[in-house]
Amino acid sequence: MSEATQDTKKLLRVERLPAINSQLGKIIKNYLMKSKFMSSLPWKKTAWVTAGFPVELCYLFDIFPMHPENAACVAGTAKVSLKLIEYAESLGFSRDLCSYFKTNIGAVGKKVGIAQGAIGKPKFLASTNTICDTHVKWFQTQAREFKVPYFCFDIPVAVAGTDDARMEEYIDYVVDQFNEFIEFAGKITGKKFDENKFNTILQKSAKLSDLWQEIYEYRKLLPTPVSFQDTMAAIFPLVILPGLDIGISFYEALLKDIKERVAKNTGSLTKEQEKYRVLFEGIPMWYKIKFFHELANYGAIITYEPYTFSFGPKKKIGLPIDKQLRELARLIIDTPYNYAVEKRIKYFEKVIDDYKLDGIILHSNLSCRPSCTGMVDLKNAIQKDKGIPVWLMDCDMDDPRAYADEPMKNRMESFIELMASNKK
Repeated sequence: MSEATQDTKKLLRVERLPAINSQLGKIIKNYLMKSKFMSSLPWKKTAWVTAGFPVELCYLFDIFPMHPENAACVAGTAKVSLKLIEYAESLGFSRDLCSYFKTNIGAVGKKVGIAQGAIGKPKFLASTNTICDTHVKWFQTQAREFKVPYFCFDIPVAVAGTDDARMEEYIDYVVDQFNEFIEFAGKITGKKFDENKFNTILQKSAKLSDLWQEIYEYRKLLPTPVSFQDTMAAIFPLVILPGLDIGISFYEALLKDIKERVAKNTGSLTKEQEKYRVLFEGIPMWYKIKFFHELANYGAIITYEPYTFSFGPKKKIGLPIDKQLRELARLIIDTPYNYAVEKRIKYFEKVIDDYKLDGIILHSNLSCRPSCTGMVDLKNAIQKDKGIPVWLMDCDMDDPRAYADEPMKNRMESFIELMASNKK
């Protein structure tokens, strides 16, 4: 009997950080209730925004941001995303399109509740095309449905060979769009740009990112005190609440929990239970979070995810407003999800060393083309340069039709066995 098969009998428990259970659920529930309430107020301005959008600009103009991708995650974890996706496909949307997009189409069309992926009606929509190239057509479609305005940031991609001069041109281009959005938001809200308010919001946003970076430093320890079971939910304030105090308080509570674990020399698994430290690249399968618990049954724990790390980049603050906007533009352009393949390989290989990783899972997610583009090259480079197993996993983030239990279990066991053999 293989080591992998033997480990499945142990049914290891991944310990969640206490603040996740005691605080995060309340924060998310309060946000979802607010989004429903705010949409019903004629005088309150609300906006749908996407991952990668500078939400701080919404808070600057007292616009309440709503996040349809987060709502799609809710639908996935509630096991209702499939019926919403199939509804969208019945309207003619292809199965090859993003499952978040189709979940949102279904949630609006079928008028489900907030616990099943609903989201309030926006006064306008705003997105970037960074991270996801589906955002543009998705929001154009829904803006027509709601008959409201739509603002799109067109973010250049820094491909291989982009030099400093070209990067500065890209930043100029994005800053021009910031100024256009400021004018756009001012017309909708009747408010003017307030530099002092913006600086205060950015200071809080930077504090949130600093705390996230500190959390990631603790993940380097053996055993890791923070698992993907914690971070996949804990990114919520980084996505929706940057610039507000509530996210800062939550991360401070998380760090308190983490430091208590470290003082006890324990982690999400105990030192004896943690056998394999793994990186997971991509969005998790929200309808099958059990997957990550099943990994833990073999002693494998996710200790790093570019997906969650990318939402909390280190931010420079206290700059003159023109330079501050340039710094914000640079962060949007230059993120791990946008890296050219050569830079992405170097990034991954540094993380492998820093976090003492034993294996990599690359989620080749058809719903997220930018994140899985170049994964074969990434896989080959890591295996050649670092000599650790890489599992290129074909699946989908919100469409359960892409997941089959038995084949997935077989591949998981093969991956575990490769890591076990590699460590001998």
